Amino acid sequence: MEKYQELVTFILKNVGGKDNVLSVTHCMTRLRFTLKDDSLVKKEEIVQSPDVMSAQFASGRFQVVIGTHVAEVFQVVQENLNGNATAAVAEEKKGMLSTLVDTITKVITPVLGILTASGLLQGILALLTATQVLSVTDGAYIILHAMGQAVFYFLPVTLGYTSAKAFKMNPFVGMMLGATLIIPELMTGLSDGNVLYTLFKGTLFQTPVYNTFFGIPILFPATGYQYTVIPIIFIVYVGSKVEKWLKKVVPAVIAHNVNSFLTILITVPLAILIVGPITNVLSSLISAGVSGLYDISPIVTSLVVALLYQPLVIFGLHWPISAIGITNLAQSGVDYIFPMSFTANFAQTAVVLAVFLRTRSKDQKALAIPAMVSGLFCIIEPAIYGFSLPVKKRFAFSMIGGAVGSLILAFSATKMYAMSFGILGFAAFINPETGSMNGLIMAIIATIATSVVAFVLTYMTFKKEDDVVDEPKKELVKTEVIVAPVTGELKPIESSADETFASKALGNGIVIVPKNGEIISPVNGTIETVFPSGHAIGIVSDTGIEILIHIGIDTVELEGEGFKPLVKKGQTVVQGEKILEVDLEKIKAAGYSVESLIAVTNTDQFLDVMSEQAGNIKAGEKILTVIPFNNQTEFNNLAEVN
Repeated sequence: MEKYQELVTFILKNVGGKDNVLSVTHCMTRLRFTLKDDSLVKKEEIVQSPDVMSAQFASGRFQVVIGTHVAEVFQVVQENLNGNATAAVAEEKKGMLSTLVDTITKVITPVLGILTASGLLQGILALLTATQVLSVTDGAYIILHAMGQAVFYFLPVTLGYTSAKAFKMNPFVGMMLGATLIIPELMTGLSDGNVLYTLFKGTLFQTPVYNTFFGIPILFPATGYQYTVIPIIFIVYVGSKVEKWLKKVVPAVIAHNVNSFLTILITVPLAILIVGPITNVLSSLISAGVSGLYDISPIVTSLVVALLYQPLVIFGLHWPISAIGITNLAQSGVDYIFPMSFTANFAQTAVVLAVFLRTRSKDQKALAIPAMVSGLFCIIEPAIYGFSLPVKKRFAFSMIGGAVGSLILAFSATKMYAMSFGILGFAAFINPETGSMNGLIMAIIATIATSVVAFVLTYMTFKKEDDVVDEPKKELVKTEVIVAPVTGELKPIESSADETFASKALGNGIVIVPKNGEIISPVNGTIETVFPSGHAIGIVSDTGIEILIHIGIDTVELEGEGFKPLVKKGQTVVQGEKILEVDLEKIKAAGYSVESLIAVTNTDQFLDVMSEQAGNIKAGEKILTVIPFNNQTEFNNLAEVN
């Protein structure tokens, strides 16, 4: 956001300084300042900036028109005000789960490529080992194994970087936080050796203490933090708050040299002393819960474990379940836990296959193939973070598919005789003492059932708005017509009561005073923006024309009252498809004008944008004609007619 710092400094200076700002919000294209003293505003100087389209006083606020990148500028404004004012914007309200999932996805997405590469390496190595081309003592095996495991072993370091970027802190500090968690001496010094004493002895939460931090007991997870996701995200979040606080209290003259040091110094002990105990408690609860439930009902346990296993993988809390299975195998050579989660990776793989067949995104198709290969070898992170988790219903379908397979294995009392998963894991269902293949047959049946359920549910419910279309937009090579999105009275854009619209600061277009509240798409294209309040929608046509539909003047103040968007960002639409419902009477009753703008915001990329004559217009009728630079002849013909 540094590229907007100079602009923000300029604007704040000319609105009377930070101390003159009571609050600031933003809408689709403009910053809206509520000021202590309006007379301090230097409007003439502000509009001289090449980065400002227009500025005006309206509805008791000073509005600075920036353009469609206003959200990014607003973020820098927030940082600059730093508590001097209330900086807020109406955002779509999300639940805690949605916020958590969105954050995890944002952090994981940048590393999908290396996760996929690691999965492929491990899959290749498994094949080479199974076919006895390599043995575990071969140098080639050791090198390939290290290549495949590196990304997972050092996952906290990588996610420390991406988490820091997500939480807007120094990314190298984030990497240091991750590196500190997995440094070998932590494992040997904090979870090994002589036990000093045991906390909560005789209870579910009994935990041995091997060392202390200035007398405070350190409850370090027995498995460490390698291969985990959630702990480092939480730690970096805490670190970002610490860093932000330090920026306020540490003098600028020494901040550059000491802030990173202090952030690490404060955050790491908090991480070790707090995240460790939380992980231990959760692990104990999960282990006790699974064991206790199995004593009551193996069938119910199988269903619960199957449904929870994949979410637990995301949180790095699946190891307590695996620990039960490992203990069973060590004690008796047979286990009932691992079959409950055996089909999970096949469910995720089936989801990816369905997306691969339905998506129009070349990037998604390219990622899907290695994600499926990885999934077959039980490396499901690329499938989870790249395909199922971003569209939550897909993750639910994967859980349901996994549960179906788990129940089949539970009802048939199928056991596993080794800890092995993926396509090579089928051999673990063969009874080594009797040679019985019954378990193998049931595992194959369960896997097929799981895959079919997950695939069909994903394939049949795939919607175009779930798709991320990354096809390059075609260049406009011939005249394109934009139709009216609503029935009403057509007026020249220059007649708009909004100075910004009338000056064409947002592009050439037309004004319509709507007679009903049904808004349709004026072109075939993709929804680029749906403002949280619903009063404005941005659409990019298939040929690259950027269109803004803005209903009413200053209606952002209604905070969504009277507006019902029917589309969301990224959704493809066809000309004439209903995209918004508006309660015009509610808007009028609130004292706002319903005069609406339809503007081509990238007007400068075309030879001309020509509008129809004023008068009554019906939705779907032509209102604008966009002429590309390569069609001078048609421009001349239309100019003569008009």
